[in-house]
Amino acid sequence: MDEEVELINRNLSDALAQLKNSKHNSLQYRKLKMARLIRLHLQHVQTTVVTLRRRTQQRTRRRLRMLRAFFMRQMMEMHSNYLHTYAMLCRKHSQVVSTDSETSDVDGEPQVEIGMQGTFPCFDSHFFEHVIPELSEEEFLNTLHVTRGTFETLCKQLSPTLRTSDELTQRAPSISTEKCVALALYFLASGERLSLIAERFSLPRPRTIKCLKVFCNAVMSTLGRALRQLPQHPVDCNSVAEGFQRESNMPAALVGVLGVCSIPIRANGDAKNSILRMEYLLDDRMLFRELQLGCGLRATLGPMFSHAPNTLTAIPKFRINSRPVPAFVLAPVYQNYPLRPWLLQRYTDPIAPHEHDFNEVAEHLQELSDCALHRLMSRWSFLSQPLDISFHTASCIITAAAVLHNLLEELSEPHMLEWGNSVDVSKFRAEPLPDSVSEDVEYHAALEVRDFLARTISSTEM
Repeated sequence: MDEEVELINRNLSDALAQLKNSKHNSLQYRKLKMARLIRLHLQHVQTTVVTLRRRTQQRTRRRLRMLRAFFMRQMMEMHSNYLHTYAMLCRKHSQVVSTDSETSDVDGEPQVEIGMQGTFPCFDSHFFEHVIPELSEEEFLNTLHVTRGTFETLCKQLSPTLRTSDELTQRAPSISTEKCVALALYFLASGERLSLIAERFSLPRPRTIKCLKVFCNAVMSTLGRALRQLPQHPVDCNSVAEGFQRESNMPAALVGVLGVCSIPIRANGDAKNSILRMEYLLDDRMLFRELQLGCGLRATLGPMFSHAPNTLTAIPKFRINSRPVPAFVLAPVYQNYPLRPWLLQRYTDPIAPHEHDFNEVAEHLQELSDCALHRLMSRWSFLSQPLDISFHTASCIITAAAVLHNLLEELSEPHMLEWGNSVDVSKFRAEPLPDSVSEDVEYHAALEVRDFLARTISSTEM
């Protein structure tokens, strides 16, 4: 603010000096000109001081509230994780006390030591038969990233579908439902290569891949509703929009935040086609609503919701300050999404205060997108490693992983912070698609909607 006032004073001094040195002979003209300049100077100073000070105060208060809310969420999550870990440690301690004199198992085989991250110094080719049944609750969670109770529930829910699969039951040796689920969860959680997992579970690599496909198809057919589509019912739309408003002060018409990432695929020999592009839509609870996957030529497909009609244009409009506003999603910046009334993004070169306020809210929402991606990748570590499978198989597994993630989030399944210590989502930034910006009727309508929303944000204090 001081720099703005100094610039205004400098401009006034220059104007007065030029007026003083001018060759105009009329003294009355100079007086009128000086009076007009001084009046304009005072108006500029008042506008600068009042506006900038008010904007700074509002922005500071907003940042403090967002920071406090983020801190409280982290504290509640840490407290929940601490209570769960404490309960598991108490249970483990009681088991150790009761079996204090035992140093090996019944068959005389060497004890397999398991670390907190589910790594096994001593390799066992019968991992499912010998190791998993002996895991404590804490070791089970850190190995499969689900609790034993949730694992058993998944087996019961998927059992009717898995038992009808010829790949599991007709071919020898047959694979039980529990072994199929354990194999799939271990692949998702550990991030190990398929060849190592095949050896652990005593299966050929091709059959291991088919087992994963069977599991993913069963998840989609049985639990696919966990990957709920874009909000369409009025109650769901209003709930999501109000959730975003509480989180970021965005007017209640936002129904989703788009995110983009790139995942390397090691199986493809062509370097050009070795990147899988994933677009995902998040709701206010950071659950994955929709996915769009592409690789090679498929990666150049149009961005989500870039063309009308689509599911967004079918949603009834919201009313904000008596004005109808279309339901919209927020697109990431620098990804060359077209600007549409239902597909908005932040200002590229903000100038006015309300434009800066809109960008601040948009940046906060994009941070939530990164947090959701980090949480997904830390739960399912296979996403943070180059995939040694084909694009079709990867698409099937990633979609099923998102379904399981949503299900576990809604069940408040434990999510340990140390799982994400080695995950850096910045390494998975996607390259922007070719620029396709065109100034048509929809483009100008989107500018009006965004400007209205930005002014609404500026006029509302959190």
